[in-house]
Amino acid sequence: MKDTSNPYNKMLCVDMDGTLIGDDESMYELMKLIDKNTLLAFCTGRHLPSVIVFINEKGVRKPDACVLLVGTEIYLLEKGEFVLDNNWNQVISEDWNREEIVRLLTDIKELVLQDEEWQTRFKLSYFLTENQAEVLQEITNRMEKAKLKANVIYSGGEFLDFLPVRAGKVGAVRYLGDKFGIDREAMVVCGDSGNDLDMFEAGFKGIIVGNAHAELKSFDGENAYHAIGEYSAGIIEGLRYFDFI
Repeated sequence: MKDTSNPYNKMLCVDMDGTLIGDDESMYELMKLIDKNTLLAFCTGRHLPSVIVFINEKGVRKPDACVLLVGTEIYLLEKGEFVLDNNWNQVISEDWNREEIVRLLTDIKELVLQDEEWQTRFKLSYFLTENQAEVLQEITNRMEKAKLKANVIYSGGEFLDFLPVRAGKVGAVRYLGDKFGIDREAMVVCGDSGNDLDMFEAGFKGIIVGNAHAELKSFDGENAYHAIGEYSAGIIEGLRYFDFI
């Protein structure tokens, strides 16, 4: 449902590591270019404490929303504080069986669980650095046979995330757009790796920064602008291309 009290007519969704972060000078320039009518969302694999540390260390403005842990948590900025959007948790909980997925994958030796801080109710995360193609196919086969549903995301040549089928960055971006009544043509996404790919595949206007991983650089949809500039400089370049700033 549209929030009719909101002041936003545009939305900019930026991945953090490797996209927003990497060149401080261009990052600060980007922050100055974002006007008050643009909803700024950080869309990241990070958790909230890590985002807050970044904001405090770099002295940048707080985003209006945080899409965290690869789209499994959403926080909204209310009176200067980040507040968890519990409705999003309800949306993504359907058809999610984390325990059964863990059981199904227990004997795959190439999978190494990530540290506990990256595991949540709605996110199951492993490292996968060997026999990637074979392991991913085996996972697909097992999940289909077991009729288990999940959004499976492999990125950076090592990170493997299992999320509810409705979760992920693209679902969260759609949710925010609907919540604040922002037209899809007035939304731009930015990224550098495989966990950003779903936003581009969904057709959102997007910026692929010059330093992006091959898994995202290979996307050739007409909705994507491939920047020459790296990190935030690439974002600025793309926003000018889209007449967003």
